[in-house]
Amino acid sequence: MSQFEKTYIGKGTQVKDLNIIRVSISKETLEEILKDQMVDYDGNEYLVFEVASLKEPDQFGKTHTAYISKKVAAPKGGKARKNKV
Repeated sequence: MSQFEKTYIGKGTQVKDLNIIRVSISKETLEEILKDQMVDYDGNEYLVFEVASLKEPDQFGKTHTAYISKKVAAPKGGKARKNKV
């Protein structure tokens, strides 16, 4: 059975009065993503990530989180780990 492993890459907030989420990703994290997390599709590389709302804002007022989700084989007797880049 497969599960999804999430690699958290940044956090963000909704832009006032718009349905837009502005996400901040550090240069260090972005460099790691470009090295290890790109997806090949028809000979082109893409970054595929998801943005989800947090249950409550964090200590910096961020209301959303961004992460890369990859399908992985479920370890026996446990759940997939969540990673931070």
